[in-house]
Amino acid sequence: MRVGSTYCKMMLNGTAKWIFLTMAMFAGVCHASDTLTICGAPLPPYSYIENTVPAGIDVDVAKEIFGQLKVPFVVDIEPFARCQLALKKGDADIGFAVSSVLDRRDYAYFPKNNVWQISYVFFTNKTTKQRYTIHGLEDAKRDNLRVGVVRGAAYNADFWNVFPGQDKTVNEGYNSALTPAADTVSNLRRLDLDSIQLFPQDRVAGLWAAKVSGGATPDYYDDVLFTKDYPNAFSKASKFSNAAYPDIVALMTAYDEKLAEFKKTDRYRALFTNASGSEAPSRP
Repeated sequence: MRVGSTYCKMMLNGTAKWIFLTMAMFAGVCHASDTLTICGAPLPPYSYIENTVPAGIDVDVAKEIFGQLKVPFVVDIEPFARCQLALKKGDADIGFAVSSVLDRRDYAYFPKNNVWQISYVFFTNKTTKQRYTIHGLEDAKRDNLRVGVVRGAAYNADFWNVFPGQDKTVNEGYNSALTPAADTVSNLRRLDLDSIQLFPQDRVAGLWAAKVSGGATPDYYDDVLFTKDYPNAFSKASKFSNAAYPDIVALMTAYDEKLAEFKKTDRYRALFTNASGSEAPSRP
């Protein structure tokens, strides 16, 4: 039998939080002890705030898996760089959609199963698309176009080969062709202003971000730049523990097994169809 879910609001560290629980656990009172803290960047339809409550595919997957494991959790939607810092310090136990690049393995464990996979394309504005033919990263460099990025995002090796980092005292250490911002919405707004001309992002996520921000609908190039898997990251500094799972590694092992099972179900595929009108990621 599927376990339903609900949530309640409480104050943690002076901030209102939403704690998600299974119906079997809900008894009218929320307790902060042995409750997971999960952070995630604003990236609809995967994670975002809807009517003051965290929502999206990542939140729904967490409800499903941690509902089965009977572990309550709090969700913080915040800029990606801030989420990374929380994972490093152990202020967050889990991070939504953190690609498992090498340096992140210094502070996080990664399960075997990713939650989803996306393909990046270049978002742009109509003026840029009319003027320039862009098929890939090298074309952006060739035409000296300004490229927006999400601060702290890993992208992939090909991206950094084309736009290698520079002196950390200049442009936050980014290549001079790159301009960092807090999130996807900020980059889409800068496209509207033409302060950047390109922004690499998943097509569905980019169009959703434009929709929920109330901004103009951006244009994009069809060519796929690269494809990436996105698992959830489990903080090595986490202090989470309960009677069933003595530490974060034990919880991650149980989570990984449940996620593998869930990804084989129609319920998993429905999350993507309902959210974006498209099918789930190609690799289960």
